[in-house]
Amino acid sequence: MNLSLVLLSAFLLPVYAVGAPGLTVQTQQGPVVGTLVVPTVRQFLGIPYATADRWKPPHLPAVRKGVFQATKFGDSCIQELSPPNVEFLKLAGGLGINVTSSEDCMSVNIWAPSVERKQKTSVMIWIYGGGFVFGTSLCNMILTIDAEKSNIPVYDGQNFVRDNDDVTIVTFNYRTNIFGQPNAPQLGKDNLNFGLLDIDAAVQWVHANIANFGGDPDRIILFGQSAGAAATDAYTFAHPNDTIVKGKYRQARILAITLSDLTIQGVIQESGSISGSGVLVIASTSANQSAWNTVAASVGCGQAPTPSQFACMQKTEANTLENAVVSTGATFNLVIDNTTIFADTNARAANGQFLHVPLLGGTAANEDDIFIVAQELVTAGIVIPSVTEMLSDVETLLGFTCPAGVTALHRINANVPTWRYQHQAVFPDISTRPDLRAYHASEIPLVFGTYNVSDIPATQEEVALSRYIQSAWVAFARNPAQGLLDFGWPMYNPNTTSLAQLGNAANQTGVVFTQGNLVDFACGNQAALIEIQNQLLGILGA
Repeated sequence: MNLSLVLLSAFLLPVYAVGAPGLTVQTQQGPVVGTLVVPTVRQFLGIPYATADRWKPPHLPAVRKGVFQATKFGDSCIQELSPPNVEFLKLAGGLGINVTSSEDCMSVNIWAPSVERKQKTSVMIWIYGGGFVFGTSLCNMILTIDAEKSNIPVYDGQNFVRDNDDVTIVTFNYRTNIFGQPNAPQLGKDNLNFGLLDIDAAVQWVHANIANFGGDPDRIILFGQSAGAAATDAYTFAHPNDTIVKGKYRQARILAITLSDLTIQGVIQESGSISGSGVLVIASTSANQSAWNTVAASVGCGQAPTPSQFACMQKTEANTLENAVVSTGATFNLVIDNTTIFADTNARAANGQFLHVPLLGGTAANEDDIFIVAQELVTAGIVIPSVTEMLSDVETLLGFTCPAGVTALHRINANVPTWRYQHQAVFPDISTRPDLRAYHASEIPLVFGTYNVSDIPATQEEVALSRYIQSAWVAFARNPAQGLLDFGWPMYNPNTTSLAQLGNAANQTGVVFTQGNLVDFACGNQAALIEIQNQLLGILGA
């Protein structure tokens, strides 16, 4: 690289202040040092919150002897980057494709206001999606020789904190696919969803340490998208008496952590839930453990589920395992372990046996656009516009809209304050193809304020809508039971004009309210929807 490119790279990289107040923070494991990423935002990256041996529950890291330099992201957990998943990530902006990964990946990232701003803030803990098989919190900056802009993925919290007072943003990594839920026959009763246990560990670490970063441990909410949203829902079923999100918390049964009086005050679910969704169906049908044996045979550990097979799998290099997962097409879904995911979740939901904290939940209007387009591009190299759109509309109803309506009703029936939205906005720098409308994950750059990372400039409407959505999310985080009422959103009732349509054509910069029962009208006849889906799949198959 010549001198001019070196100078260009130096110019594009952010300038970090290293001597500002509040950059050295004490944690349970020892002091950490962060940076002042912009004059009003402190950034702490890659702080270990837990550690774990392969296919073991997480536990707290050891106390460090020195100071931890929290100035760069830690490794991502190893992802299942199969061709459809890679195509999805490309269509969604490239998040998480070119990142460093390892099994030593359990770390948190914190964006907190500078010390002269309001402290003891509300805390928003983000859980990324990826179907529990891929995903990362890593926001790496990649510069190429011909690049005029750096590639900053969407989960960077600095803009969120810069533009909103009384909020701290936390992201973290958790194990996925064969490392997160191996479903190994040899594990028996210890056949757990280790990735969901990692999420528990991260929440507990944040609660124990966030006060030193300026956050209020009594004002923590969880928010996530897709699998991350489903994880927040699973959390409410696994911890019905929790107080990180609400009240008294049992001593952790799995983790080597002792905590009491933890407090999570609410959850935001973007395009995902457990109750009313297909997650439970997939979890129940994955119990045959064939994926494990298929991968074991592929890497030379044998087809038979013996102790020696398991020992061989434990010793096999991580990337070898992941390559085998991709090459064999094996899928590692969540399992029903009755610790993190329960066989009777739907009954628990109907009976109100979940954590009673306020919910803000919703979906995108055209969730499945990106999945269908990605699959068509991988399998055929072309997209069939009309059939793609019709199939997406049906599958969006079945997989996202209808489950969100069911989840909201369960909360309402339990007298839990509930709000519901539908994201409808389409902007050229996010929906970069004509066959991508308001697709799955398209709201995330607006939530985080990280939309301006492509060569296509953001529109004025997009900037305004992002500010509006952030303000709504922050209003909820500051006061989950009252904040959105003060913001002007009525509590959700399917029979009233209370479903918030964000970026609707009638108001691209804000909200239009409609009745939920109109959005969910077709959900009452799912058999007909499934028949239409099968017919459209048949056309595409032909």
